[in-house]
Amino acid sequence: MSRRVCVSVAEARRIALAAQGFDRARPDAPTDVRHFRRALAAIGVLQLDYVNVLVPAHFLMIWSRLGPYDRGRFERYLYDSGEHIEQWAHEASIVSSRDWPLLVHRRSEFQPWKNSPLNKMPNRRSYLDSILDVVKFAGPTTSQDLPPVEGPKRKPGDWHRSIPRCALEHHFGTGHLAVRRRLKNFQRVYDLPERIIDDKYRYASPNRTDAERELLRKASVSLGIATVHDIADYYRMTVRDAEPRLQ
Repeated sequence: MSRRVCVSVAEARRIALAAQGFDRARPDAPTDVRHFRRALAAIGVLQLDYVNVLVPAHFLMIWSRLGPYDRGRFERYLYDSGEHIEQWAHEASIVSSRDWPLLVHRRSEFQPWKNSPLNKMPNRRSYLDSILDVVKFAGPTTSQDLPPVEGPKRKPGDWHRSIPRCALEHHFGTGHLAVRRRLKNFQRVYDLPERIIDDKYRYASPNRTDAERELLRKASVSLGIATVHDIADYYRMTVRDAEPRLQ
């Protein structure tokens, strides 16, 4: 039988702040990678948000926990240490490389957004295959490295990604490509997962039930105290899928 525990609002607030890494003073030397590691472990999912007024919002997430840190060193740690990867987790996010196998079902169900120009390409499959060939033989690739492809006509004021960019993002969503690094203009540089992610994570294959339960456990640890909806949404699961796993 479940046991209900009552906490005050003040206690709940302290639980949540501690879970997110606010239970200690900012370090004197915040650029030590050990502090980066600790901050990211507490957050679990660092949602990337490059729309900003001061700096991209996800860099402020780390500043709020560590104080003034070396952003360049932090970015090198994110992309060069092998400890973290970009994935669709909450939204596009930084997560632990250990989470790669936990998100395999998300990647297998990935679908391009409904207005993607890829959906109207008659030779879509062969084009997507050709993109993988380019990355395989040329190495780390951006959308600017690929030849332009004429897409559907746009109305004045419309905005959409180029077809090469859509193709790279499609392969990122399905797991055929991973993010090697970000350029100064925040553009993704893509590469093959086997060149970025350790084989012990790439070849791990938990069943869906175990994977989702582990994601919910990680969300619970990062939140500290939460509703079912909060826990489910941390890794973008539905409440209907989450409830039996939480039990």
